[in-house]
Amino acid sequence: MSTEIEDAIVSAARAVGFAINSTIMTTVAIDLAGSKLENGLIMVPGKGALTVQDYLKDLHARAPSGFSKVQQPDKPDSERTIGEMRRKRPLDADWHARRAKATGITKTMMDEIERTRA
Repeated sequence: MSTEIEDAIVSAARAVGFAINSTIMTTVAIDLAGSKLENGLIMVPGKGALTVQDYLKDLHARAPSGFSKVQQPDKPDSERTIGEMRRKRPLDADWHARRAKATGITKTMMDEIERTRA
């Protein structure tokens, strides 16, 4: 399998809002060993041709756990989840007061929160 096929599959997955994990990419490499990409079709030796989108649908049906939703930071606020919006809010004075008194793992986690929001 060429990197051209791999790139096409990753791009097609991202276009429909998914990221593919490394286990699934290993499956892709095994399924499409010796294949070539020609005019948007995957040419599988001895088996014919199929579109990247059709292969991706089949792959998702066989192993849905290998696909995860891609974060979309450019979504309008009306489409964002509460968690996404919460991560964008600035930390208030009460939070900083609690952080000043925190110790141990709580302090470590609060430091991480502050770092990721800055």
